[in-house]
Amino acid sequence: MRRIAMPVLVPVALVLVLSLAGCGGRGGLSHVATDPLIVACQARCQQDDEYGVLTRNGCMRGCEATRVRFPLRGNHYLSEEACVKGVDALNVDEQLRAMNTYCEDTWVNIHSRKGCKDAAQAFYGAMGEHLCRPDAR
Repeated sequence: MRRIAMPVLVPVALVLVLSLAGCGGRGGLSHVATDPLIVACQARCQQDDEYGVLTRNGCMRGCEATRVRFPLRGNHYLSEEACVKGVDALNVDEQLRAMNTYCEDTWVNIHSRKGCKDAAQAFYGAMGEHLCRPDAR
């Protein structure tokens, strides 16, 4: 009989703990979506002028590098409010400095370096609470 009761009690206890932990906050469970950041970054990379063509390779690779190094990527929160606080607390200037160093250390070609830095600027320029999305239930 104990073997039957344990699988039933564990999920019930988990639901109780989550509800007491503030899961019922505005919007319920939430996560940080990077899609809007990548879209803004790639839009910058698609400039059709001479500058855009010269910097495109570094820009596209910079978008991917910035996404991979994004400290909130994959973060989940118990409420939308907690997610918004997490996004607001991110030090964007620090992240841009780190990406500028990455771009300088990675690329020899000045145009690729500039494209990489522009990518990071576009990526972090699109930051906002709209990144917080409800988790699928």
